[in-house]
Amino acid sequence: MAKFKSYSVEAQIQIDGALEEWANAVSRDAKMLVSANSSNNGALLNSIHPDHGNGYASVTASIKYAAYIEFGTRKYAASYVGSLPADWSSYANTFKGKAGGSFKDMLLNIMQWCKDKGIDQKAAYPIARSILINGIRPRPFLYPSVNKNLPLLMQDIKAIFK
Repeated sequence: MAKFKSYSVEAQIQIDGALEEWANAVSRDAKMLVSANSSNNGALLNSIHPDHGNGYASVTASIKYAAYIEFGTRKYAASYVGSLPADWSSYANTFKGKAGGSFKDMLLNIMQWCKDKGIDQKAAYPIARSILINGIRPRPFLYPSVNKNLPLLMQDIKAIFK
């Protein structure tokens, strides 16, 4: 930020514009990936939002289970998180071992999912048990979106300083 402040007001405005564009593109791409890789787009999709301003930009998925969808859980997470760069791997590990609710909550949510999909609700218990034992596969949406759009942001910022 100190280095940015030394540049002209015009350059700061251009940088903020590039960061805003980047955050919006990452958010848009993440939402497309959630839609493409999920049969239930509601809460997760609607929790993805860009934030930007004053030399800052981020994209967050605010629903409590977003990280578990992004990185997976149990054996699937262990395999996937190990393949990520150190900064992403470190961030993913902050969710390791944290539970987002009780088994009963999970079971009720799976029962609702079964009902919505026209699946016999008796299937909910074996599904929940399988998730507890094996975990869920990762369905990354933020990581690929950031990777896709970061080179474009770097190009834009380099162009501003030429």
